[in-house]
Amino acid sequence: MSIEIKLSRSNRTYRPDELLQGNIITKLPSSISHRGIQLTINGSVNLQVRGGSAGLIESLYGVLKPIRIVKKSIEVQPSGKISAGTTQIPFSMILKNQGEEHKFYETFHGANISIQYLLNVDVVRGYLHKSLSATVEFIIESDLASLPEKPVSPEMVFFYITQDTQRHSLLTELKSGGFKISGRICTQCLLSDPLVGELTVEASAVPIYSIDIHLLRIESIMVGEKIATETSIIQTTQAQSFFMLRNLSYIT
Repeated sequence: MSIEIKLSRSNRTYRPDELLQGNIITKLPSSISHRGIQLTINGSVNLQVRGGSAGLIESLYGVLKPIRIVKKSIEVQPSGKISAGTTQIPFSMILKNQGEEHKFYETFHGANISIQYLLNVDVVRGYLHKSLSATVEFIIESDLASLPEKPVSPEMVFFYITQDTQRHSLLTELKSGGFKISGRICTQCLLSDPLVGELTVEASAVPIYSIDIHLLRIESIMVGEKIATETSIIQTTQAQSFFMLRNLSYIT
């Protein structure tokens, strides 16, 4: 026998002011009696350790307890029976009622921190039989009310890179001859939109063979009056892979 939850949306993405709808699907060799079918939503912020060298955030694992965002339960069916074969039991659940003050944060799966929302179903069968259970994760996006009415205009930030801005060791030729790279990048955009910018190599004492762009994730936890922060790489893109002459400008 098996049980699963199938949500109405294939991408399992919802906003807090929307209904969470779907079907509970059971596949049974014979009919069973139960003492009720219950659905429970659990949302929490968790600290997690994925292995590797211990960092500032990982050192707090086991000290910080999960922060509950929401926990809500409804009874889909009272005591009764479920027939043999495949049965679909529809459900509809309100994520956030009007007037509720608690805030839904967007789903996030980071290297050390996760914000997760789970929907669990339990078919209670009494003391002599094991309950049937299933869990599925659904994704929370921002409230419609918190979104801007119009697309946010891109905010461009200018930057420059020279031998004096680097903290790591450099080649002797770069230290003596120097180099300068300037550019600008859009710092405000949707996750579904590309990250765009402009990079100009103004001068370099040595030939440049490739340029890599790293997209980093920064995670922070406030503990008392201190903030523990760790950075991890999400994606690396090679912007240029051929021999580049000095004073060459290009768009990334």
